[in-house]
Amino acid sequence: MKKFLAICFTACALFLVNLDHPAAQDTNANPERVQFTEAQKTELAKIQKRILADKKELIGKYVEYGALTQEEADKMFSHFEKHYKMMEEHNFQVPQHRPHARHMHK
Repeated sequence: MKKFLAICFTACALFLVNLDHPAAQDTNANPERVQFTEAQKTELAKIQKRILADKKELIGKYVEYGALTQEEADKMFSHFEKHYKMMEEHNFQVPQHRPHARHMHK
């Protein structure tokens, strides 16, 4: 019985400590965005295209080895292309991190 009470008390204490976490309160923080030069954008685009090609090669191998169907691979390729276009539209900025804590109690 003492162990059960100790576990309950510890769980409640941890829950109450996490309610006052600064990340949970700071939901409107906007870090400053870096403005890339055209040369930097070109270099980032080249690296992103290389990553995209490597992902496509990897998925192709999974299809070749029978781990994925061609339809699944096509969906993945489509998703990769959409992600690349989104990155390109946003000038290859790093996406903002959305902490999970802000979705907990809505």
